[in-house]
Amino acid sequence: MSVFSYLYERIDGRIRGNLRQEAIDRFCKPDSDKFVFLLCTRAGGLGINLTAADTVIIFDSDWNPQNDIQVSDYFYCRDTQ
Repeated sequence: MSVFSYLYERIDGRIRGNLRQEAIDRFCKPDSDKFVFLLCTRAGGLGINLTAADTVIIFDSDWNPQNDIQVSDYFYCRDTQ
C-alpha cells in the first residue's frame, strides 16, 4: 500500500476491541481518505460491516478451504439488494 501511497485501515488478529471499531468508523466515514481496508480472514470478523466497501478481494486466504468458504459466504453485494 505504501508503494502507491494509498491510505488504509487494517484489522488482523493483533487489533483488539475498540481499536477495531475505530478503524471501521474511520473507513466508513463519508469523507474518509482511506482507499483500502485490509481485513484478515482470521481476525474474527463476525459482524464487521464495511458499508463503504464496493469490492472485496480475498488476498491472503486462510489456506483452509472450509474457512475461506465461510468467509466468502458473509460477503454480499449491495447492488443486489
